[in-house]
Amino acid sequence: MSVPPFVASAETRVDLHLHSRASTDTGSWFLSQALMPESFTEPDDAYRTAKRRGMDFVTLTDHNTISGALEIAHHSDVVVGVEITATFPDDGVPVHVLAWGVDESAWDELSRLRPNLYELVDDLCARGVPHALAHPLHRVGDRLTADHLERCLLLFTLWEGRNGARPESGNTIAERIARSATPEYLAKLADKHGLAPRGDGPPALTGGSDDHALLGAASTWTCVPRARTAAELLGNLRAGRVEPGGQHGSAQTLAHAVGSLAVKGYVNGGAHELPANLRDGFAELIMHRIPAAPVVSPDRRDDPRRGLATGLAGFAMSDPRRALAFHRITRRPDSADRSHARLRTVVGWLHDQALATALDPRGMSVGELQGRIGAFLAAGALVAPYALASRYVRGEHQHAEQIEAEFFGAPTPTDIPPRRVAMLTDTYDELNGVAGTMRRLVDYTGADPIRRPITVITAGDRALTSGPLRRLRSAATVPVPAYGDAGWNLGVPSLLDVLDAVEESRAQIIHAATPGPIGLAGLLIARVLGLPFVATHHTEFADYAQALTSDRLAASVARSASSWFYSHAERIYLPTRASGAGLLREGIDPTRTFIFGRGVDTELFGPTRRSWTMRQRLAAGRNAVVVLYVGRLSREKGLDTLAAAFRRASETCPQLRLAIVGDGPHRDALAGQLAGTAHRFLGPLSAAPLAAAYASADVFCLPSATETFGQVVLEAATSGLAPIVTDTGGAQDQVEHGVTGLVTRAGDVEELARELVRLASEPGLRAALGQRARAAAIARAGWTEVFDGLLASYNSVGSTVAAAHAAVDTTAAAA
Repeated sequence: MSVPPFVASAETRVDLHLHSRASTDTGSWFLSQALMPESFTEPDDAYRTAKRRGMDFVTLTDHNTISGALEIAHHSDVVVGVEITATFPDDGVPVHVLAWGVDESAWDELSRLRPNLYELVDDLCARGVPHALAHPLHRVGDRLTADHLERCLLLFTLWEGRNGARPESGNTIAERIARSATPEYLAKLADKHGLAPRGDGPPALTGGSDDHALLGAASTWTCVPRARTAAELLGNLRAGRVEPGGQHGSAQTLAHAVGSLAVKGYVNGGAHELPANLRDGFAELIMHRIPAAPVVSPDRRDDPRRGLATGLAGFAMSDPRRALAFHRITRRPDSADRSHARLRTVVGWLHDQALATALDPRGMSVGELQGRIGAFLAAGALVAPYALASRYVRGEHQHAEQIEAEFFGAPTPTDIPPRRVAMLTDTYDELNGVAGTMRRLVDYTGADPIRRPITVITAGDRALTSGPLRRLRSAATVPVPAYGDAGWNLGVPSLLDVLDAVEESRAQIIHAATPGPIGLAGLLIARVLGLPFVATHHTEFADYAQALTSDRLAASVARSASSWFYSHAERIYLPTRASGAGLLREGIDPTRTFIFGRGVDTELFGPTRRSWTMRQRLAAGRNAVVVLYVGRLSREKGLDTLAAAFRRASETCPQLRLAIVGDGPHRDALAGQLAGTAHRFLGPLSAAPLAAAYASADVFCLPSATETFGQVVLEAATSGLAPIVTDTGGAQDQVEHGVTGLVTRAGDVEELARELVRLASEPGLRAALGQRARAAAIARAGWTEVFDGLLASYNSVGSTVAAAHAAVDTTAAAA
């Protein structure tokens, strides 16, 4: 019988899918080997929790037993239920069937019929026992096809349309399949499968939490018209007067269910080392009674459970910010959301503490190594349930999409939305080319988040969500090795927070913009979740290490680490072809490298930004020729060469002035080398002041031999300056020697000095080079076109290398 969804002003709620400790007939090999049930929930606790959370009736649907439900059957508002594992007799594929209003005599016969789903359903119908197909798209075994679901459309007049332990995508697709069962379609399926349909239209949809841990009990429910008795409730179920309500499942709810199961098994063995003032709180946190504490004998004082006690005591006393958040959550009314939020807060704090201990920047002795390794392992153990749950949920989502395609056909290419991407970067707020590109990417995505689904994830002092930007709070910071700048540290966010951010972005691809802590987290998460991993190569780390340390061993270690990281990327994006030379020398397959160029803001940068005020800041003297440098003040930027060349050129051309924009650890040393010359340090500049500095100078010089692109060269050229760059690294790709600028040998003081003198002495040459440089710069693709090309390139990630290479190279050529 087909019944349209009802709308009732007064309705009854019941969680129609709830488990207790009676669920011992588990389908999990791991749980059976560990001699653990699927649930530790006491039937009485399930009853009280469901009532406290607003359920009018309570039922327990344990796996293949009604014993748990019988323990609370003395309550007038309890309906005895069961979740039956039954199989298709022709191929042995199992499914789960929920049934309600089952007595002991009926269960004896129903249990016997489990091997034949058709006979089981016939018997349920004959007895008038309302029943539903549980979590229709969940694979109880290793197979479940559209063919099986077609037969389920014929067999069941009730489907569980919302399961609180299953992801929304699976529930939504199951509902779509259910609603497709028109009378005409059912008649067609009846002819195909030789089964008489039990109804004449779409099955009605129920809802249940499918909770095993008590945390999510009553988070999902079924609404029926007002029922005063259990008999009236069952009558509504038989008639299909039902509608699902409440929450869908998530990776977090699954992780908490599985993780708390392990913790409950653990504390059942004795949590007697917990301080008395924390026992009740911990029991409430995991929603499980803790056995009474015996007297601790001397030989038990080193029990590893004492670590748990220490951790919980620390949570309560040593982090006021987290403790305040925890107490705010605790003040909410009891609900599944409250339970999950409390548990996630505690786990997050413990993870952060372990991570901070492992990465403590203070000196490390050999004796501390074991403790740090242990802290790393503890941090990983806390993340593991969430990571594995996320991978499982993604597998469920992919299976649901496959079933959907079998039922309704694969979407046409025009209907396929752009692939969602999580872009992870270790730098965002700093003044460097990578950070600037990331900020522009956020602006690009924020302008049209539907068609440009890229989420940028970084770390900082505090958490922030702003449009497509997710800034995570750093759990620890680590200095940049050998850089010498105490003010520049890399943030290390909680791996749990990174995983949450990736999950919330619904990413289909993980793109590491940098190979630092966040990039490494992206690689790990991509591997755990089975997602494609791509990365951008911005920096020749071996060259940087050599320049900063003058140590070939350090350079070799940096080269090996970089090669290892990028060897795991399915695709490596390069700003220029020259910037990937180091990776190619290390054996990276060149067919995996692709160009992701850079744009320039022609509205911000241009000769019209020239300013008399800025000119005075850059230099004194009417006839001065200003040489401008913009960038980090670090040794690897070739600034020692610039200082020596400028001093030498100034002896020939006293009108030369050097203006330095930026900051960094090499500032003091550079100031010493330039002592007695006409130079000025302007500090960091950005936006309009930076544009004015470019436009108000005469020559731009980037002496770095380690650049992978040289964004500042492009900005200077757009401003009409003649640039001087070196013949090593990616910056040379922005300059055509003698046409749009000058290219000198890297580290050659004499040659750089001669070119500075030449440009200072020939204003006509300066002007001509600057004009041609500007023309070439503004002819390049803008940022929108560059990012459009990047977004389009993601569509070929995971396809054949040749096809991907052709797609991206076409985009690169256009850029």
